[in-house]
Amino acid sequence: MRTSAEAPAPLARRVGRALIWLLALVVGLLAWATVARVTYGGGPEVDRLGTAQVLRCVEHGPVSRFGVGTTHTCTAEVRWSNGQVEQREFSPGQLSPADTGAAVPVYLDIPEGVRGELSLGRNDSARFSALRLPANLLLGVVVAGLGLGAAYTGYRVFRPHSARPERGERPERRVRGRAAEQRKAGRRAERRWPVTAADLAATPTPRRTVRLRLLAAWCVLAVLYTLLATVPRYDAPRSPEFTSPWPRLGDALLLDVPPTAVAVLGTILAVLLAAAAGASRTDAARVVRHGPDYVGRDLAGRGPVERRVADQLGRLAAHDVGFRLAGVAVGVLLLAVAAWATMRAINAWSSQAPVPVQLASLRDAVLLAALASLWLGTVETRHRRLTLLLERHRETSRASAGTGSGSAES
Repeated sequence: MRTSAEAPAPLARRVGRALIWLLALVVGLLAWATVARVTYGGGPEVDRLGTAQVLRCVEHGPVSRFGVGTTHTCTAEVRWSNGQVEQREFSPGQLSPADTGAAVPVYLDIPEGVRGELSLGRNDSARFSALRLPANLLLGVVVAGLGLGAAYTGYRVFRPHSARPERGERPERRVRGRAAEQRKAGRRAERRWPVTAADLAATPTPRRTVRLRLLAAWCVLAVLYTLLATVPRYDAPRSPEFTSPWPRLGDALLLDVPPTAVAVLGTILAVLLAAAAGASRTDAARVVRHGPDYVGRDLAGRGPVERRVADQLGRLAAHDVGFRLAGVAVGVLLLAVAAWATMRAINAWSSQAPVPVQLASLRDAVLLAALASLWLGTVETRHRRLTLLLERHRETSRASAGTGSGSAES
């Protein structure tokens, strides 16, 4: 039972945590609104072109529902190329009072479907046309996560403890589905093979865990690089028949994957790999703490568990060189493909290509080289990993035994 003296401190922490999440949510919403405003526009191919003369503007900012920065919603008289003249209101960020008196090139993109979005804006560049959807989609997911976190921490301010039934009152429920069975197995492992934060801190990080973390970071890099590489490809005014200023950029890539698909799949893989890295580190901590009992928990055979584990390590040692060579071969193959992608990009360059275009054409080469480097730098066989972790378990056990008998050095 909590005393009255202990109550204020937990409440203060809960309120502080809720405020931090709320602040993060506000920052996320502002970032989302800013990106949506900056990347506003339809595709590179549009239906109408014309010129606009600003009539009046309304100022927003420096912080508003349209994001961070001073921006304007302007009404202008538009003269289309077919001779039609009309007044239109432009979205924030498209026109400004500085355009008054000038004939500003504008475009109109009429959606084909019923739910499409009509786009009306300044016709300066379509560089963000392929970036808009995936960028806003990813930020929307981030904001949704921040919103859930803010709602949960806010709820915990008033309900700090979850109502859990007593052990005898909890009804037995049938576990259905593979995911539910995995969660139940995970809870059983936590009860049978517990690890603490101190165990995790004392456990050396296996190369497998490092590889999973780096692969998650590589997925994030692939998403960002792919999205940014679309900018120079569409950096030209929109038109009914749009032509890229660098048409050979697509030829320089090994795979011209839609950026939205890369953003969605890359984000999902990054989350899964990060979760797998955490599980791998926990597994290593269990090996260090529980030793052969944990490693040999599922090994068939008779005799002491130490003998079964030793036999398993012997079988793994017999194939250790082969597994190591296979891992190195994968990295070398990735390097070879990266070299091919580099030559392909160089052949697609023109003498006038600026640095952003060259970097965009080198997308596949850079990503493959990074993947090969992290793969070769984290090659580790299961035999080596288990041997190192079991050796750490023996060292920890000897140190604990020495401390318990009073023979440890001070």
